[in-house]
Amino acid sequence: MQLFSILSVILIFAPVALLLSFTPYLTRETISFGVTVSEYNYHTPILRKLRRTFATASVIGNGMVILVCLSLLQSANEESTAMITGVCTMLFIVYWAALHMLFHFKMKKIGGTLTTAEAPQRVKIDTTFRQNKLTYSNYWFLIHIAIIVAVAIISILNYDALPNVIPMKYDLQGNVTSSVPKTYLSVLAVNLVQLGVIALLMLVNWSIKTSKQQLTMTNPAQFAAKNIQFRRKWSLFTIITGLLLTILFALIQMNMFVPNLVLLTAISFIVPVVIVLGAVLLALTGRQGGGEIRNHQVDSERSKEQPVNDDDHWKLGFIYFNANDPSFTVEKRYGIGWTINFASPLSWVLLLFIIAIVVISIVLSQ
Repeated sequence: MQLFSILSVILIFAPVALLLSFTPYLTRETISFGVTVSEYNYHTPILRKLRRTFATASVIGNGMVILVCLSLLQSANEESTAMITGVCTMLFIVYWAALHMLFHFKMKKIGGTLTTAEAPQRVKIDTTFRQNKLTYSNYWFLIHIAIIVAVAIISILNYDALPNVIPMKYDLQGNVTSSVPKTYLSVLAVNLVQLGVIALLMLVNWSIKTSKQQLTMTNPAQFAAKNIQFRRKWSLFTIITGLLLTILFALIQMNMFVPNLVLLTAISFIVPVVIVLGAVLLALTGRQGGGEIRNHQVDSERSKEQPVNDDDHWKLGFIYFNANDPSFTVEKRYGIGWTINFASPLSWVLLLFIIAIVVISIVLSQ
């Protein structure tokens, strides 16, 4: 009975835990646990040992949480399954946050003892960078919108065929656990959520294109080419993710008219797993920004020059707050992808928008 819950832990929690455990190996070679370092110092024995220690502690801690969760789920009933997964998720997040902060502050202490070249800090910029095609066009999302509109029209045309009470949620036995009265709003609410999600993904795709350029001290031209590839593959992933979510929501809506619980349950499980595994595999194919995970340069070829240090603008090593920076999005320091500048008023509008989508989705599933 708990097969889907157990598989979700194995196919979603475990890959994410693995990715988080090895995140320090995926960051730029000028960042160590949210602290700016030179490329040379990143590969010194003391920082290599710090990364190994973090990965070991993370794998062991997250592994224990996952094993406990799997053990409890084997004998859980329908009511306790959600509580167990919720508690395990919280433990997972709390442990990661605590471990990250512990190693971040360790790194700050170590950072003061590292030697750097006596040279002014420089920023390398490729003035032709923006002339390249950095992402796939947002016009691709017209396919997603067309599907949403088509499903909405079908729903309106078949409105009278629906029962007066519409089932919204089922248990694993196929019994209805949540339903809402039939209204045009309740029938089309899924489409509104879809449009909100697509708007958010279009913003993400735009952010990938417009986020500021960051080049390495060594081989900046080569890194610029890899950075373009990095942006384009994550742009494509964003578009594909939007399409998969659009199809999932469309099936949920069509289930009101032609119930098929087996198909809906299977797709509802498969789509999140595919998205998560795709993100994990994509993240493991290259370092943040487009660098190589395995760098075969010898130490003498790595730059000892200290990159521009803006650590003061990164709270706890991963929250960016810089009122003097007009950029809305910047590359993450910890993890793969992009984050927002929390000093920008637009970032708070975006957060409220995301919260609104989540709240509406939760209300609809009740």
